[in-house]
Amino acid sequence: MNASSRLSVVLAVLVFAVSQGYLAQLVHQLRPNILFLQLTFDPVRYWAILEAWGAEGERAYREHFAYDFFHLVIYAACGHIVATRSALFAPAACRMALITAWLLPLAAVFDLAENLLQLHLLAGPVGVSSLLIPLSALCSTLKWGLAAGFAGLIGWRLVRKWTQIGRLSR
Repeated sequence: MNASSRLSVVLAVLVFAVSQGYLAQLVHQLRPNILFLQLTFDPVRYWAILEAWGAEGERAYREHFAYDFFHLVIYAACGHIVATRSALFAPAACRMALITAWLLPLAAVFDLAENLLQLHLLAGPVGVSSLLIPLSALCSTLKWGLAAGFAGLIGWRLVRKWTQIGRLSR
């Protein structure tokens, strides 16, 4: 891996980490955790979580979207950069690198859909049993599944790379 690629990977991961930390700070006070709302398919449970947050929690949740739209671009770009420029994939595994490179951008598409559905729900009447709630939860489930798949593949490739380096240094 050349110095330019190494720098782009390090910067992408750093920007992602700072962005993720900032996003977590925006919603850290929400109890139950924001993930419970994102992954709630049941309308009654959805509205109960929002009610438990109260006016201040709902305000924080609404305000986090302004940054979350920016954050999804960051993690999509980071995933693409890490998969294509990190030298984790040998030339023979270029198909796997290409698939991995598109996991987080695809997750970002589902994140965008989830955000738009959530904003639509928050703008409507409270307590409505809408099909948008399970649709939003499905988008969130797919987003988190793709992110977990990306993390798993990158983790697997890192372990393989470190194992190869260990064997070569003996």
